[in-house]
Amino acid sequence: MSEARSPYKMRPPVMQVRVEDSMDIMIVRDTTRRAAGLLGFSPAHRAQLASAAATLAELVLKTGEAHTVHLNGVIDGARTGLQISSETPWLAGVSANNVLIALKSKMGDLVDDILLEREPAPVIIMIMWLNETRE
Repeated sequence: MSEARSPYKMRPPVMQVRVEDSMDIMIVRDTTRRAAGLLGFSPAHRAQLASAAATLAELVLKTGEAHTVHLNGVIDGARTGLQISSETPWLAGVSANNVLIALKSKMGDLVDDILLEREPAPVIIMIMWLNETRE
């Protein structure tokens, strides 16, 4: 399994779900809710993050390959958030701009940041930052 990567400092919780078939999407949704709860997100925002994670898992599962969805806390200065990520090797050589436009049109309202790390292999990263309205 690949390890989680992030442009931010990582912190607990650190969880991962291996997605091999459509039944695992439910596990991704539940695990994301649990991770978001541990960070202090409100129930509504836990559900929002769970939807984003499930959508990412569904998109990546359409490639026909098993993959791992990583869930971990991140810190950027005074901000704390939940990061959802998955390695996407089939995106090597694809325009990062096109990938980000497609992801933001599909999930832009569910998370604050959507990033595509290119090296050593492409990784889709989505983050929701915790703030006073999300607690």
